Amino acid sequence: MEIYTPVTLLWDRVLMLPIVGVVDSQRAQSIMETMLARIEETEARVVILDIEGVETVDTAVANHLIKITQATQLMGARCVVSGISPAIAQTLVQLGIPLTEIVTRATLRDAVYYALQTLGLDIRQSANSPLR
Repeated sequence: MEIYTPVTLLWDRVLMLPIVGVVDSQRAQSIMETMLARIEETEARVVILDIEGVETVDTAVANHLIKITQATQLMGARCVVSGISPAIAQTLVQLGIPLTEIVTRATLRDAVYYALQTLGLDIRQSANSPLR
């Protein structure tokens, strides 16, 4: 059974890929291929990889995440990983996986903010907002 990999154009030149469930080698390869194709198609410069829905992370999954972020960089885009749970953070540290070159943010909101800042965009509340 193939798992759908939705890569959404969140904003001009910003893609978002939420990952839910189990990531094995076959799925990681599918995620990478889909994401790289969407980067080329949309000329994205920032990719948000949200792993809040990932159940567990082992050495293989961590290595897949690193490869995905490296491939993204080779395409000229930055990758930011968001949604790292405390349990997954502890697992990554215990596994000794070097994540120094990977941009991480605690939440999807923080990752979106990072993406917009990276593109030189600013979020401000308008004085004319009806919800103010």
